[in-house]
Amino acid sequence: MDPYRLAEAADAVEAPTREGPLRLEVAPRHVVLALGGRRTTVSRQFVVDVDTRRRRARQRSRPRAGLVVVARDVPHEDLGVWMETAPDRVERIFGAEPADLIAPDGLANLRSLDRLAGRLRGALAGYAPGVVRAYELGRGLDKVLLLDRGDHLVTYVRPLFRGEARRVLDVHRDGRIVVAGDPPVVVRCRSRFGVTVLGDYVRFADPSGVDLARVAVRWIAREDRDELVRRFGDMVDPPDRGV
Repeated sequence: MDPYRLAEAADAVEAPTREGPLRLEVAPRHVVLALGGRRTTVSRQFVVDVDTRRRRARQRSRPRAGLVVVARDVPHEDLGVWMETAPDRVERIFGAEPADLIAPDGLANLRSLDRLAGRLRGALAGYAPGVVRAYELGRGLDKVLLLDRGDHLVTYVRPLFRGEARRVLDVHRDGRIVVAGDPPVVVRCRSRFGVTVLGDYVRFADPSGVDLARVAVRWIAREDRDELVRRFGDMVDPPDRGV
């Protein structure tokens, strides 16, 4: 299919955002997101980006390399679309921030964005096999992507001066913690109290407080690291365990 000729009839949904109306078009063979001079088309074979915000429009086409997931920000409610670009690497290919949440119509606007995100997630579900939910934390280019695959969480972090986020950590329900590396480091942590924040690091410790592993998660705020730790703790030590 020619990525520049996508003429199928599409269903359209719109939602207010900080940059203006976000428009989603869902067609049998592609989806289109358009916002403030940006237009991103995702099809089975290609991702096509068009940016008309500059005097000379820019267009970029690339093969769809792997997973495409729809992520929501915690707690800012941003909407992000991420694509796997290579094994263990992802890139945020589209993003939008909600309209002012404290405005009189803020909650109504957020509900509109929620509906659009749900429609988008359903349209792209076939491109994200095995992913139960996707979350992002942080602001700007330094967002962290967290994939919930049911029995484990996969964490992607953007290195300094790199455009793509890389897989750095898997947290499994059975307590296995897999830190990316060559070779990867595998430890076991079964208690939420063993998962903490230490400076720029997420730290895993045994019941006596001895370090098992540390993973750097820089460029995001302390509250974002706290949210990561909470989710890791819920994975290895669910709140309803033993109930």
